[in-house]
Formats: sequence, C-alpha cells, structure tokens
Amino acid sequence: MNEMVSLFSINRLGSEPVPPDLLALLQNADELRRRTGITFSSALGWSPWLDTSYLSDAERRNPDIMASVRAIQEVCGLVAFVAELEDSEYLGYWRGPTRRPVASSPLVILDNEGQFRLCAGSCFAEALLERMYDEERFGVLKAWLQSLGISIPQNSIDDFVYQICQDDPNALCSELFERYQNKPAVAEQGR
Repeated sequence: MNEMVSLFSINRLGSEPVPPDLLALLQNADELRRRTGITFSSALGWSPWLDTSYLSDAERRNPDIMASVRAIQEVCGLVAFVAELEDSEYLGYWRGPTRRPVASSPLVILDNEGQFRLCAGSCFAEALLERMYDEERFGVLKAWLQSLGISIPQNSIDDFVYQICQDDPNALCSELFERYQNKPAVAEQGR
C-alpha cells in the first residue's frame, strides 16, 4: 500500500502529500468503487480525459472544435486529476494558473461534455458526498466515510458550501477557446 500511495503522490499530485481523506479512500479503494463506481489510478501517464480518438477527420479540420479541444486540454493541465467517476467524468484538485498546493485547492469535475464544475465542500470526501442526489444515499455514504475516520460536518446535501474561486476553470476554458479560435496550434504554425 505504501508504494501505491507514493506513486499516487508522485504521478497524480506532483509529489505533494496525499490529503488525509483521500489517503483513507485510497486505502479502501475497492469498497469505494463498489459503493460509488469511483476508481483511482496511480499509473504514470494516466490521462483518459485527453483522448481525442473519437474525433472524425472532419471534426479535426473544424477550427472551432480544435480550439475547444486545445482549451480543454490546457485547463486540464492545471488540474491534478485523481479519480474517474462513472460516465467518463474525472475529479481532481483545481490548482489553477497559480499552481496552488493540492491541500488548498478546490475540487473540480470535468464532465463528459468537456465542462468543468467546481465542487462544493472542502475536501475530496465532501466532493463525493455533494454528488449524492438523495438524502438516503447521502446518509449511507456519510456513515461509511465517518467509519474510515473522515470527519464530515454536513448533515444534509443542502449544507454544502461552494468555495469562492477567483480563477474558475470554465471561465478560463472559455477565454482560451476565444483566443484559440481561428488561431493554428503551435505545431501547425510552422507548416
């Protein structure tokens, strides 16, 4: 387990320490997957969110689509992704352009439509709970998280508070998209 945690720290968090709640969940990854469908990877180079193999040749020639892809990929470079959710969505720490430390980074989800959404809560476990859409599932998952020693102050889904973030990932993605529209990628500029 120590080797996996060390690799996770190096490959997912830029060698920063694994936050305590995430550490408890890594140590119980099989049970977390059974309960929520969430999986972790400590593999070097794990980045399925960057896969564009689904694009057709015609889509690859469309400057708007490629500007969007380029903007999404650049914003993804500012996220320390740590987990894959069901439906090909990814959860990570939004480090932003200032590369803030993981411990003080808000959590963000990249959905399967290429949109970024900041999560409520102040840690990974709270971001998971915030995704529960009914109180019964919330209560069951909260009880399990607490059994792992993770403190959860919220008593209901309605108790979650979103962190204020001056550098919203969706706003940055939109700004980059505008910048990259009709502007060829660096690799293409030399042609």
